[in-house]
Amino acid sequence: MQTLLKKNILLALILLFLTLLTRASHELTSFSLPDASLAIFIAAGIFLKQRKWLIVFVASIVSLDWYIININNMTHINFEASYLGHVFTYILTWELSRKFLSDRKFLEAKLFFPIAFIAIISSYIISYSSHYFLSGWVSHPNIFDGLSYLGNYFNSFFIPNVVYVAILYIVFKITYKISKSSLFSNRSA
Repeated sequence: MQTLLKKNILLALILLFLTLLTRASHELTSFSLPDASLAIFIAAGIFLKQRKWLIVFVASIVSLDWYIININNMTHINFEASYLGHVFTYILTWELSRKFLSDRKFLEAKLFFPIAFIAIISSYIISYSSHYFLSGWVSHPNIFDGLSYLGNYFNSFFIPNVVYVAILYIVFKITYKISKSSLFSNRSA
């Protein structure tokens, strides 16, 4: 039991570091990495299933966003209803992963990629729509302009997230093969 807790803490620290590195990369490095938070929440939902980990990861995202907004004096960004839609997307991603990709189901490409795509697309629609309709930045939001807004930012959101999800799947497969071969070599010794 103690070993599992240590593994979970180590995994959580690695994932939180990756969140920090990609979500705030413009603060930490001279180059900017795309945000990998969705892929990280997929991984965390698969392996860190307990709700306490979800709370830790959501709190880390909110804290990091709050820090970046304040350090950069971005007073035009605030935590209102539109931000709640954004945070909800991470909870949704976590739950989809926990429910449908746990117990080694994440190794099946025919299951992993559709669930990941559902998480990415629904997160995009919920997050950007809540931003457009609820942030107050647009004086008279309407459906047509909202759809146009969604279309304008789709590629910049979708492509990096698909790349991160593909990398995540490759890491899962490689890690599984390594652990399987090391388990086999331990048995034969």
